[in-house]
Amino acid sequence: MFDFDAMATFVEVAQLGSFSAAAKALRLPRSTVSERVARLEASLGVRLLERTTRVVRPTSAGAAYHERCARILSEMEEANAAVKDLESSPRGVLRVATPLLFGQSFLASVAAAFTQRHPAVEIEIVASDRPVNPIEDGFDVAIMLFASDDDSSLIAQRLTGGDLWLCATPSYLEARGRPKSPADLDEHTCVVYGESRVTRWTFERGREVRRADVRGTLSMNSFAMLHEAVRTGVGIAPVPSILCAEDVRRGRLVRVLADWSINRKDLRVVYPSKRHLSPRVRLFVDMLVAEFRRRAAATAEPPAGNERSARARRTTKKRGVRRE
Repeated sequence: MFDFDAMATFVEVAQLGSFSAAAKALRLPRSTVSERVARLEASLGVRLLERTTRVVRPTSAGAAYHERCARILSEMEEANAAVKDLESSPRGVLRVATPLLFGQSFLASVAAAFTQRHPAVEIEIVASDRPVNPIEDGFDVAIMLFASDDDSSLIAQRLTGGDLWLCATPSYLEARGRPKSPADLDEHTCVVYGESRVTRWTFERGREVRRADVRGTLSMNSFAMLHEAVRTGVGIAPVPSILCAEDVRRGRLVRVLADWSINRKDLRVVYPSKRHLSPRVRLFVDMLVAEFRRRAAATAEPPAGNERSARARRTTKKRGVRRE
């Protein structure tokens, strides 16, 4: 039978570069650590470690063996954790970071529902538009824009429906006309997200990309405020779809340049690697993704030109005609 204790001890020595440090980490006598590594080398017939008075480092064979052994041990720990999860209910503190808009419009209700379902979990939500590093800042879960996939210690899962829609009121468009291309925005009053009234909007349609330098009459660093401003009829603004979809569907707002995407940003839920993922994190992420997709489907994007269909509905209602 293979000696897993010897393998685990070798991995600890190789990672720490010291028999004494490995003995302290494993809470074993140094002699036991040395004996286990020697026993492993004898069974393999290969020298795994170079030993000097100052440092211990893997040989070329030891480095290759260490990489495979570390992977095996990690898989074993993950299997053990998965079995324990089957017998345990989620508990403990869950720290969640979120942009202000997402926290206000969506996350609070999801967190409340989660705590009702899992009362042993305590949730701390930090809502801020500043960038966060989930690991360095101590968050279990973070909702982020442009979350990176290239950090091997994190998993980033895209949440659908996080697009910006360029919107205006029907009354504004009746008075000023409807832009037919991004270049037409020069002739319109715009409301800008950010801390400067001058910005650049990037439009994409398939492989076509156009940019429009926009000077807004208003700028604000809150999407909720931006949404309220555009609803007054002051001008055209890019509003997150999760805020304005209901207004668009009811005809209170109209999408313009709907065949273009503007300043597209992926909204993603980011959390540590699935290895040793706690039940509270796994279940919270599952609920978050499921609920977000359910709401996104409920507020599905209406077809372009919805102001005409809204007008038709109003006309039909006045005539007393019922549509099935």
